[in-house]
This record gives sequence, C-alpha cells and structure tokens, in this order.
Amino acid sequence: MKPRFLEAVQVKIAYSHLAKFFKKPPTLDKLSKSLFQLGHEHEIVNEIFDLEITPNRGDCLSLLGLARDLNSFYPVKDDRKIYNGKIDTFDPRLTNNSENLCPNISFLEIEIDGKPVKYQAYLEKYFTELGINKNNFFTDISNYLAYETGQPTHCFDASKMNGEFSLQKRKKNEKFKTLLGEEIELEGENLVFTLDGKTISLAGVMGGESTSCTSNTTKVWVECAYFIPEEILGKARKYNLNSEAAYKFERGVDFLSQENVLRRFVSIVDDHAKIKSISIHQNIRKKEKIKISYSQDDVNKVIGNYIEEDQQLEILESLGFDKVGDLLIVPSHRSDIGQINDLAEEITRIIGYDNISAKPLLLPVTTKSMEKIFEEACRDFLVNQGFFEVINFPFNDTENPEANTVDNPLDKQRSKIRVCITKSLAANVVYNQNRQKDSIKMFEISDVYTKTGRERSIGVIVNGREGKNYNEFSSKLDYSYLKGALITMLSELLAAKIDFIVETRENYDFVEVVSLNGKKIGALGKLSNNFVNSKSKSSVYSFEIDITNIELPTVVSKPVSEYPAVYRDLSFSIDTLELIDDLNKKIEKVCSEFSILNELFVFDFFENKKMNILKVGYRFKFQSDKKSLTDTEVDKVMDKIIKISMSIDGIKIEGL
Repeated sequence: MKPRFLEAVQVKIAYSHLAKFFKKPPTLDKLSKSLFQLGHEHEIVNEIFDLEITPNRGDCLSLLGLARDLNSFYPVKDDRKIYNGKIDTFDPRLTNNSENLCPNISFLEIEIDGKPVKYQAYLEKYFTELGINKNNFFTDISNYLAYETGQPTHCFDASKMNGEFSLQKRKKNEKFKTLLGEEIELEGENLVFTLDGKTISLAGVMGGESTSCTSNTTKVWVECAYFIPEEILGKARKYNLNSEAAYKFERGVDFLSQENVLRRFVSIVDDHAKIKSISIHQNIRKKEKIKISYSQDDVNKVIGNYIEEDQQLEILESLGFDKVGDLLIVPSHRSDIGQINDLAEEITRIIGYDNISAKPLLLPVTTKSMEKIFEEACRDFLVNQGFFEVINFPFNDTENPEANTVDNPLDKQRSKIRVCITKSLAANVVYNQNRQKDSIKMFEISDVYTKTGRERSIGVIVNGREGKNYNEFSSKLDYSYLKGALITMLSELLAAKIDFIVETRENYDFVEVVSLNGKKIGALGKLSNNFVNSKSKSSVYSFEIDITNIELPTVVSKPVSEYPAVYRDLSFSIDTLELIDDLNKKIEKVCSEFSILNELFVFDFFENKKMNILKVGYRFKFQSDKKSLTDTEVDKVMDKIIKISMSIDGIKIEGL
C-alpha cells in the first residue's frame, strides 16, 4: 500500500536511544550524514534528531524502524529483552465484525502485584530526554513501545471491561469522551470498539475515558492490532485529535509484529513490577508477504548504471529482503515496496545518489532520409523566394475517379482522398482573389494517394503580380516566373538533367512535363479557368512534382567559388511553344561542353496569342572555380549558343 494525501511526519528520536541498536554505535555526525543519504531530512537539537519522515515510510517512525533502515551502514544489535516463555490463552469475548478492516488483532491480559518500582534508565530517559509527560504505568509502557517498535498499543483497564465487547464499523451519531478528557461528536461511519453497545475507543486513533487506565490500575487488556491504513486515514484530522497512533496506522504498520510487541510489553512490565498473571489472545488472518520478480538487469536498467548482483542482494538482504528463487520476499514492515523500481530505489539510497557515476545524456543519432532533406531544402527555397506555405484538408477529390474512397467519411464532400495538391491550391487562389489579393504565391508539401499508393508531392501556384512594396508592383507572376523558380530550385538542389516536354493535358491551357534524367517527376503549366473555377480573368500557373519519384543523390559538398560571376542575356522570338523544348535541349548541350557555364534560367516570358507573339528571355551565368573569366572566354561560349539557336527554324534572336 502506498499512502496517498499524507504529509511528512515530524518525529523526535534521541541519539542515545538509537545508537544502542548498533553493534558499533556511530558518532552523532556520521549518523546524521547516513540519515541524510537515506532521504531522512532532519535537524539536531541537543542530540535529538527532529526527523521529517516521508509519508511512504511509516516503518521509520520508531527506533527499530530507523535502525533497520541503517543496517547497511551500521549492523544492528537487537539485544532487547523479549519475553519468550509460555503464555496461557484467554478469551476477551471480542466479536470482530470488521475482520476485513482489522485482520490481525491480539490482546494481552497482564496483572501485576502491587505498585511498580522506579522506572529503569532506558524508560526514564524516554520521558526526560524527549520531554514527554508521564501518565500511568501501563500507558507509559504503551507509549514507549510505540516509540521503540512503531506499533501502537492501547491499554483497557480490565476491571472496566465487563459486558458485550465488539469491534465494528457503524454509522451512529454519538458523543464520545477520549482518554484525554475531550468530548467529540462522532459522525458518519467509524470503526469503533464498543462495550454493551457504547463506544469505548475510536479504533486506531484514541481510546475512551470510560475504560482508560489510572495509577491504581493493576490489571489491563493490551490491544495490539493491524488496521487497514485506508480505514484510519484522516480520522484523527476529522475529529481534530492529536494521535500518534493514527499517524502510524494510516501510514502502515508491520502486519506480523503484534505477538512480538506484546511479549516485549511483558518484559518491560517485568523490569518494573512483579507479574501476577499473563495470558494472550490472538485473532490473526494470514496475510501473504509481497513477492517481486527480481532480475539484476531490470534493476540496473532502472538505476541507469551497472551494479553487481552480489552487491544488490547484499544491500537488499541487509534491509530485510529474502531471495527465494527468482523472487524477492518483501519484509512485512515495508508496505511501500511493490515493484522493481522500488528495489532499485532502495539500492540507490544505500549506495548514495552522489556515488553513482553520472552518464552523459546521449540522444539517439537520427539521420534524416534524403527525401526529408530535399523536402526541407525545397521548403526553405520557396519561403526565401516569398512563397507562403499552406496546409489543406486532404479530402476533396469527390469528382476524380482515380481518388481512393474513405470508408467512413466525415461528409459526402469529403469522401475521397486527393490525388494531387494543385486542386487544393487552386481553391486557395480563388479564396484569396475573392478577398482582393493581387499577389498570390503559395506552396504545399503533403502526401497524396493514388491507386498505386502514397506519394509525397510539392505543389506551387502563382497568380497576379509580384509585390514590390505597398504601392508599386513589379513583373507578372506568370509561366516564365514559375518555370524559372522551378529550374532554379531543382538546379540548386540536384545535380541532374532537367527536361521540359510540352504535352496536352486536361485542366491545363498549356503544360510541360518535367523530367529529371529522363524520368518524369511532375508537370508545369497554365491552369484552365474551368479547373480553377475563378471569376477572375487573370491567369493561374502551377507546378507539382513528386518527391518520391526523384532519384536523390548523396549529399556532396561543393565549395563556393571565390571568383566573380559573369552574366549574359539573350532574348528569343519563337514561332510556337513546341520550339522551346528544342531550344532548351541545344542550350543544355552547350552547358555540358563548357564547365564555366554553370547556370541558366528563364528571366522573361511573353505571349500574345492574338498577335501570334511569343518571346522568351534566357540568362546565362558563367563562373570558374580557378580564376576570373575574360570576355573572350565568355564570348566563345555565347557565340556557340547563338549559332545553334539560329539553326532552329522558327527561332530568332532579338537584336541580331
């Protein structure tokens, strides 16, 4: 049982009393350091430990409990006198109607002849050194035993115990006068001892005045029980009673200690008085000790360090654990132990947290896939170019027969998973156009699902004009702009041959298929008005590429050239769009022949269908890694480009 909603308990323990439990008593300072290591916070005043015991360690609210906890540091020497003679039995005629709440209960009937003698030193020091008031002989022994063993007992004056005696949980509003003379009103359900139906003790909390002992009492019934902690929990607080017994019971006491405690009671009485008669009654329901499956490796995993099995078992056995096969038997006084983590904590406490070598926190090295690296690089490029990333709902392809149908759609309009991103982006364009947005540059990176499976795609769309500032706009966001962005992105990120092949496709007024090293990866073009479904007459351009279909290279670093670049422009007048593909191939062939021509891109595109005018502007970048280029070297390459371009029928170079 792990107590809940309990606070730490302050308990005073005299150093001189605790030291006697060890074979070689440690000094006050050493004992203090050991207590701190075990987690028992405390202060020391006049060699009295004022300890703050955590709620789960009810077993440490006594001399014996602390000594057991310190056994690994200072071997325990328990030479207390405990009566081991034969004790007759007697019947207190107790009717236990709450065995589920009090499974173990024992009574000792003891009678003395005459008055007790002066208290011996060990008992007298308990009162003088801790500043505790004496009551009467039997009550004083009961209080001392709780201090020594952690097991509360209660003494009934046997001469007052005539009647029907019972232990029961009952709901009755009645007045009850405690042995301290305080009258309280019992409310709700309470576990009580009754005599002829009248409450004589609030079980586990405090006895009543009607059956309490006095200085004239010579015969008592000493009750020693194990109460279920949950039953006692909060009772003392409810009735505003200061009860040491309740503090111990609600945190859990040893469920097998009752007979041993009563025999110790007999020995203490025997030290101070002549015993006339003793007898005992025990009503015990067997309770199994907790068993935990033990593994050295499991303990080490929890601790995070390697500790030899012999050392582990030595520590645990010093704390009262027994190993039977692969099981560890938890001592009956340790109600806070229930799993392998608790065993690891016990071992760590004894070794000392500071003595366990700290290991650096090593995070697993995660390597991103090339697909993920490429995706992030594309995202960074597009964001740097002024594009806004959007995220769309993936269920929208209700009219596409190629789309996969969802088993349990949210609604009919979202019954299929989209097979492309462009449709969603087109809807984004219309949404922004309806709100008078003049410059639209958006992209989305997401999964799409075709009949063949999942694909990771990048979709980009543009419309309007490129915003320059709040009152001025620059060039159109058109086909040439978008194609230039695509070429720049792919050429910067991939060392591959990029091809554009003009095709006829549904939903496009004009479209080019994009290929890398001869493998189709997507499409670039002008979307039809029917597809966009826009009231605006402005053209919408988009491209969508499939990342999963790109053969991504291994990462190769290339140093940036220290030498300046040289740029040259050419403007071509072209009869038909189909000729652009031929022009691209011939120019790229020249690029492959001259290493100094390392980049080209379209910087201008103009089309007027009515006047049959089509013009394309190319920009060429020349740069060497070894030296600064001369005009002669650059002109040599440009002359070849001009020559092969002029050889194509239907293409002219402006200005020549």
